[in-house]
Amino acid sequence: MTQSLSVSRRSRPSPFAALPHYLAVLVVLATLTLTVLGPWMTYKPEPYTGEGSPLRQLCYFAVFPLAIAAVRPLNRPSRLFAMPLLLVMALLWSWVSVRWAIAPDMAVRRLLLTTIVIWTIFLAVEDLGYTKTMKLIRVALIATLIANYVTVIFIPHFGIHQLELSVSRSGVDPGLVGDWRGMMLQKNFAGAACAITLLVFSLDARRVRAWVRILVIAASILFLVKSGSKTSMGLSVLGLGLGWLFMRYNPVYRMFLIPLAIVAGAAAYLFVMMHWEALTAPLYNQAAFTGRTLIWPPLLAFAKDHLTLGAGYGSFWNIGPGKSPIYAYAKGWVVHITQGHDGYLDLLVTIGLPGLLLVVIATIIAPLVRLLVHPNVPRATGALLLAIVIFCAGHNFTESSLFDRDSVVQTFLMFAVALIYKVTPSPSPWRLRAGPRQPQPRLAHD
Repeated sequence: MTQSLSVSRRSRPSPFAALPHYLAVLVVLATLTLTVLGPWMTYKPEPYTGEGSPLRQLCYFAVFPLAIAAVRPLNRPSRLFAMPLLLVMALLWSWVSVRWAIAPDMAVRRLLLTTIVIWTIFLAVEDLGYTKTMKLIRVALIATLIANYVTVIFIPHFGIHQLELSVSRSGVDPGLVGDWRGMMLQKNFAGAACAITLLVFSLDARRVRAWVRILVIAASILFLVKSGSKTSMGLSVLGLGLGWLFMRYNPVYRMFLIPLAIVAGAAAYLFVMMHWEALTAPLYNQAAFTGRTLIWPPLLAFAKDHLTLGAGYGSFWNIGPGKSPIYAYAKGWVVHITQGHDGYLDLLVTIGLPGLLLVVIATIIAPLVRLLVHPNVPRATGALLLAIVIFCAGHNFTESSLFDRDSVVQTFLMFAVALIYKVTPSPSPWRLRAGPRQPQPRLAHD
């Protein structure tokens, strides 16, 4: 009898056994909340001096130890190395670029925040898995959508772009007037959030009640249209289309998409080289791309002069009046903006061509290849993750967010990449591991 009671006491779960799980939940919700509030916490009028927000940084510094505790590193040290090797290499190159950065103090602060955000996301996903992480993301997206509608309805003078807020010496387009932005500072932030909400509730949301899905999808579409964010509209349709194809395409044939993509890429490269002048002509049309064509030529000119190293991570835009190279390559309202409206060009001018290639391969190409060649990824799961990565990759052609701290699109891209590695647990030379490989749980038990 005594032995039975002793065994019963030993088998009784500790009241603290579930604590790491709750910490991971808190980490995901805190990260998504800070992502949405980030523009508010860092906003300031001109001149832009790039001092950032100490409160925002302290919040992430507080969340990061919780993410470490959530993976129980004392029991399994290998879980600290949740990031794939290519992503680590991209971060390391960015850190090396601090050595020649124009604004090294700002570069360190911005890159430290970027590193912490990415690492935090991978640690949380490592503990929670796909299903639980997506539940939390859906909750956060619904809360954001509701908050945006509440702002538009009850505080319309802020929730809808007004004339006095749409005209400044920075050259902001007066056409913004009437576009919905909700609680977010800019219509493109709101548009991206709504587009991602649309993808998340349209693909792989079978566990969500039908009436909730329909309501959220309809509300997302309406807000997205009213935001006037054309990039997010078009890319959400593209993401849904590719996700639909992924679900219906035979997985056996996915591996053939890779050589096909290589051939298509080579053909596209030859086409661009043969028709370069015609393709670049719109860059000199000031009416095209809502003013972006006045921004991109100076970036290309600087990149031509500093192709390998760039200006250093985070050392091109928003580093103080007169410090940025943009003052030597452009004039007028262009020198007053805070981004190049192209994430790839912004990386090219900051961390050079090697850094750009590392980031693109680590965050877009490698995850997509892994998703396509892995035979055991459920179709709906793969469709959603594919759609999010494609959306985020395309969004960076007109807005800058890639490898940029906790911007909305960057955060969701990192969640998608972390989830791709979580649902494709086969051994890979791209993944850092410390010690022997631990057995991977089945996706159904995540």
